[in-house]
Amino acid sequence: MSTDTLIETQMATYWDDLYETGYTTPPPSDIERQMLRATTGAESGMRVLDVGCGNGRLSAHLAGWGMEVTGLDHSLSAIASARRAHADVPLLDFRLYDVMSAHPLVPDPGPVDLIVCRHSYEFVAGPRFAANLRRWLRPGGVLHITTTVSKLTRPGVAHRGLPKSAIDELASHWRHMNVYRVTDDSGLVGVALRN
Repeated sequence: MSTDTLIETQMATYWDDLYETGYTTPPPSDIERQMLRATTGAESGMRVLDVGCGNGRLSAHLAGWGMEVTGLDHSLSAIASARRAHADVPLLDFRLYDVMSAHPLVPDPGPVDLIVCRHSYEFVAGPRFAANLRRWLRPGGVLHITTTVSKLTRPGVAHRGLPKSAIDELASHWRHMNVYRVTDDSGLVGVALRN
């Protein structure tokens, strides 16, 4: 998307309704977690933002690696669900944060070593979000995106992903880009970006 115009799937009420009816994303697979760690250099002690954290499954995994993780989502229902599910996980915090708003609901969360967007980047991509990502990352920090390739996504799947052209275009905005397959059919990919 080239503007900050909101569409339905970027509105908190859309996601609140989904989470209130039991919506959940699939947990990250072993290979997904291993590849994320390998491509980002994730290690204990790093500060991490999980943007669009949903029910917090990935956030909890990262905190389990000894990372200080803040999960951000603009759905109050998602944040409430994540807090309930992971209340006993140390180094983990969940905050309501509307990344699309000119007036966010919490203080600036940066600087961080790693930002992860698992099945969320496609819903919030835009100039304001891109500017926030760069501002939040420490020099040498990594942005990691996990997304489906929209052309390869099954009909009826909530996460429609990014077109391959949008994934390729990320290379023009970041100094280093590593794209890898998470699934054999290349339908789910990981993208690690560094400045």
